[in-house]
Amino acid sequence: MFRKRHRKTIGLAAALAALLGAASVSAQEQLDATELVERMSAEIAGLDAFHVDGDAYADARLDAGQIIEHSSQVTLKLRREPSAIRISNRSAEDTKEIYFDDGAVNVYSTAENFYAEAEIPQGVDSMVEFAVDDIGIESPMLDLIAADVADHLLEDMESISYLGTSLIRDRVYHHVGIRYPETDVQVWIASDGRPLPGKLAISSKWEGGAPRFVAFLTWDTNPEFARDTFTFVPPDGAVQIDFADKVTH
Repeated sequence: MFRKRHRKTIGLAAALAALLGAASVSAQEQLDATELVERMSAEIAGLDAFHVDGDAYADARLDAGQIIEHSSQVTLKLRREPSAIRISNRSAEDTKEIYFDDGAVNVYSTAENFYAEAEIPQGVDSMVEFAVDDIGIESPMLDLIAADVADHLLEDMESISYLGTSLIRDRVYHHVGIRYPETDVQVWIASDGRPLPGKLAISSKWEGGAPRFVAFLTWDTNPEFARDTFTFVPPDGAVQIDFADKVTH
């Protein structure tokens, strides 16, 4: 009985969403998706510092094939001059943190109490490129750090679409979808005030169950950081390991 009701609910919801979504896009089809992403990118690039908090949800596939969802709280703190970044991903069992500061990157896990450290180029873009390409750090929040977020998001895309407007936590956002060979990315950009993203979704198209990462974002564009915000000090008993051991999150 539950399965039948569940299927019917999904079917009605999908039909209603399709109907309303089509009307929304038709009413505002003049908006250009690429221009919206470029506007968002310029806004982020113009910030000397920012603090983003997010509720994040990531799918995982169990051995039996069941898709489950892990939830966490993510935080991104950035200062452009001198360049420094701190990313935290906190779940009920563990907190993983990435520190970029003064030519060094540190990744730390509270659950295992280990950390990895490497020298890294200075400058936000150089740090991020090195972290992703050379060290293999994976964090969806890095997509919001580049000085030219639009160039990063639009590179290698197959298509980009404006999908209308969405109401998220009492605010209206422009909904943009970007397709890549391996993933689909959706970003919701505020329609009023600063054109900053309020939601980010990344779907892996060819993995079983098409797992997704979704984050709802809240921005502070005028943060005050404590002196030691971006400085990593290994806790007592912490063990240093190599990045070859795949300390990523």
